[in-house]
Amino acid sequence: MGQAAYLLTNKPILILGTPALILALLAILFQFTFVTGVEKGTLEGKVYSISQRPIGGGNRSVHRIDLAKVKLPDGNFIIVRCESYCKLDQEIKITVYKPLFSSELRYVYERT
Repeated sequence: MGQAAYLLTNKPILILGTPALILALLAILFQFTFVTGVEKGTLEGKVYSISQRPIGGGNRSVHRIDLAKVKLPDGNFIIVRCESYCKLDQEIKITVYKPLFSSELRYVYERT
């Protein structure tokens, strides 16, 4: 106890800063692993259809996200999460994200 009190009074940056730095690094790792990922580039395509998918739990806290089926110029279709409003037959620019520890790509449309 005496050692911790000594460090806290004489070196508060060491005691308070280290856990804060560790928490910040964990938050960044979580963000790039599970939430978004690292930006890999952009694609362009045309919205072919739009649907909604519920996320969240419980009956009252369900949030719906828009998913668009987008046709790329090479003829392939991908599913895009619409952060901004998507309309049918709209030409959109899609941002491609890749999580740190996964090979799955995430496609997101955000109006800039």
